[in-house]
Amino acid sequence: MIAASMPLQAQETVKDSLMLISPADSVLADSLKPGFRKLSPNAIDQQVTYSAAGSVKRDIRNKKVILIDQAVVTYGEIEIKADSMIFNMSNNLLFAAGRPDTSGKLKGTPVFREGNNEFKADELTYNIKTKKALVKNIITKQDEGLVHSSYTKLLEDGTSNIAKSTYSTCEADTPHFYINMPKARVYPGKKIVSGPGNLVVEGIPLPLFIPFGYFPINTHHSASGILFPSFGQERERGYSFKDMGYYFSVNSYMDLSIKGDIYSNGTWLANVVTNYNKLYKYNGNFNFSYASNITGHKGLEDYGESTNYRVGWQFAQDAKAAPGSRFSASVNMSSSGYDKQNSYNVMDHVTTTRQSSISYSKSWAGTPFNLSTSMNHSQNVKTKTVDVNLPKVSFNMSRIYPLKMGRQSGKTKWYQELQFQYSSSLDNRISTYDSLLFKPEGAQSMKNGFKHDAPLSIQLRPFKNFNISPSLTYSGVLYSRKMEKHWDEETGKVVKDTLEGMFYGQAVNPAISAGYNPQIFGMYTFLNPESRVQAVRHVIKPSVGFSYVPEVPGLTSGMYKKVQTNSSASAFEEYSVFEGNIYGTPSSPKRNGSLSFGLVNLVEAKVLAKDDTTGVPQKVKIIDNFGINTSYDIFAESKNWAPVSMTARTTLMENINISARGGFSLYSLDSTGNETDKFLYSTNRKLMRLTGFGASVDFSLDRLLMGKESGTAGGPQSTGPVSQRVGGNEEEGGHDQMESIKSDLYGYQAFEMPWTFNVSYSLNYSKPALKSTISQTLSFNGSVTITKKMLADFTSGYDFTTKTLTMTQIGIRRDLHCWIMNFNWVPNGTMKGWNFTIRAKASVLGDLKYERKKDFHDKY
Repeated sequence: MIAASMPLQAQETVKDSLMLISPADSVLADSLKPGFRKLSPNAIDQQVTYSAAGSVKRDIRNKKVILIDQAVVTYGEIEIKADSMIFNMSNNLLFAAGRPDTSGKLKGTPVFREGNNEFKADELTYNIKTKKALVKNIITKQDEGLVHSSYTKLLEDGTSNIAKSTYSTCEADTPHFYINMPKARVYPGKKIVSGPGNLVVEGIPLPLFIPFGYFPINTHHSASGILFPSFGQERERGYSFKDMGYYFSVNSYMDLSIKGDIYSNGTWLANVVTNYNKLYKYNGNFNFSYASNITGHKGLEDYGESTNYRVGWQFAQDAKAAPGSRFSASVNMSSSGYDKQNSYNVMDHVTTTRQSSISYSKSWAGTPFNLSTSMNHSQNVKTKTVDVNLPKVSFNMSRIYPLKMGRQSGKTKWYQELQFQYSSSLDNRISTYDSLLFKPEGAQSMKNGFKHDAPLSIQLRPFKNFNISPSLTYSGVLYSRKMEKHWDEETGKVVKDTLEGMFYGQAVNPAISAGYNPQIFGMYTFLNPESRVQAVRHVIKPSVGFSYVPEVPGLTSGMYKKVQTNSSASAFEEYSVFEGNIYGTPSSPKRNGSLSFGLVNLVEAKVLAKDDTTGVPQKVKIIDNFGINTSYDIFAESKNWAPVSMTARTTLMENINISARGGFSLYSLDSTGNETDKFLYSTNRKLMRLTGFGASVDFSLDRLLMGKESGTAGGPQSTGPVSQRVGGNEEEGGHDQMESIKSDLYGYQAFEMPWTFNVSYSLNYSKPALKSTISQTLSFNGSVTITKKMLADFTSGYDFTTKTLTMTQIGIRRDLHCWIMNFNWVPNGTMKGWNFTIRAKASVLGDLKYERKKDFHDKY
């Protein structure tokens, strides 16, 4: 054997190339003459480049190249790295392996890379021409999983046959669990198909066998396919198959899934869900569920059947998709019984309202015009009432100043403040019960109308904080119904007749308003230089307003009429023919005027922070708002003063939010509880009578006890962290380590357990007459981080009427590295039950789980 050895100096690399003609055939000198080249049938079609940091040995007789120490071979997109390689040019086979170090551990094991596909192995034999390979002890990553195989045969089509292999989504050096696969075939980027296998947990084979395995690993695009169901059992509804159906991969922007649940007692549920997302255009989802629920036992008194539905739709348009126009949708609609019988979300059972909105808006650049249209839905699942706007349209022109020049400079003239605007709206409303919404009875409650206003006004400012605004407004309404009243002699009552058609009413309303809004500032400065509170400032904002609408005959259409109210025709009542319609009547039957009074107080302080060294105080709000408002009707025949309303709001310690409101009446009550026109002060020497009061408080207890920046609680708090040196030294065979731990005042390690606790309380008191009502709500929620990988949380409240806890939910979550453990318990309420689940984290193994539960459908 003839061999050549080339020792290399440090930092040097030797490179050589294998030509396109295979060295397996000798090439004569005359073969290289111009116009003549003989290609071997074993020739490869690309250049092979090799290098090594240690040495390169060429065995010319046996046609081999031996690479030692950091060997690298490149062939097109293929790159192979290993400590040692032998390349046999006679059969195009490349053998790569690592070398054991002094401890016996292999170093420099082969690494194979082709495009985005990469794997590591203990040994690799690769045929460069056929692209087949035999690999020992290979680990490949396929999507979320890792495939460990003792023997792998790579085929020319890119697939591989593997033997004595395992599949796991655990990335630990020794996987906590895996699926044992004696034989399998891997289709990179697509799927893994295996024969019979079983589950192994912590090295213990479990008697959980599968006849075959199919693991989808499609990482680049979605694919249509069957959705396999999960099996369950409930005491009330029996055995079940859940979430069985089919998934459609429509295109790159949209998918569709059709799923269903079926129970042995006859209950079934169908669900259609689609998701869509187009970059820089729009995104959202749509879902529709229909359920047929059966309770009890057929033939017995407890048997019942009901059908329920739920519709959800989310659509968000990208702001750059269509400048000047925007479409959005947020729909959450369901029948009153759907959530009670089919939802497993606690919030769906606690929340009684559902709201939806589908809207489109359009504005025209360079013009004051804009258009908006929407369809709105509001529902109360407790009272089963539904209100729908279908549709609601508005077209508006923003304020313009017709007397102002486009590029005017200098001071504006008073008459140039003349302004004009236009607004119009169209509405169609339905108020009914959810069971009648899609039936003819629901359309009978429909109300519709059109309204437009065109005000022309000017704002005059004689002096600071005072303004006068005369205006002239044209208003018109269009309805499909109007009302006529007449006295019926036979019944002795006023009879209402509703007329169908198109009826238009209009009015021109002159008006004048004025307002005075000064501000008064007060400051108190503390002289004590050691005081943290340096100053307190009080801001008072009084306001007085006046408005007057005169009665000018001839400026309105005939929208007001009089009707006889007694048999003697001595009493008459004025009414509007548009009474009860959406927008009311565009004018008042007589003149009106009022005076309004308001007072707002703000209190702030300048306070130095604890241990402050800057000398710059912080602004702290003591009272965010304390306001008083009332008004006086100038032309009212009695009870001219409106109720007095008070509001207050403040935040204490940047954590406790307090708000309160109150309503007061200046007039007394008679013995039956009706309000009289006599002042309360004239009867019992009291200024006002409380008619309503409300207050709310919410805070975070953890921030209150531990400070706003605290994230831990549960033990003594140290005055400051102490750094300590822990761990072994080099002489003891360990690594020199430095760790910082928190210690308390006595040198013990501080006990830390981050927790949160949020409390919200509200009180409402109402006494409009002789009887009073009080309602209170208390809710609280929180969490405790027991360990770094274990969290417990809870949500609950207190019902002061029944004196019981509201629906409570307690949950515990444990991170088990490649598994997740969840425990949820609802000890009371309509969703009373519990659920315990241990499942694999990876979505590809979503069905690999252990679950035990007590469903709320089962009676305790």
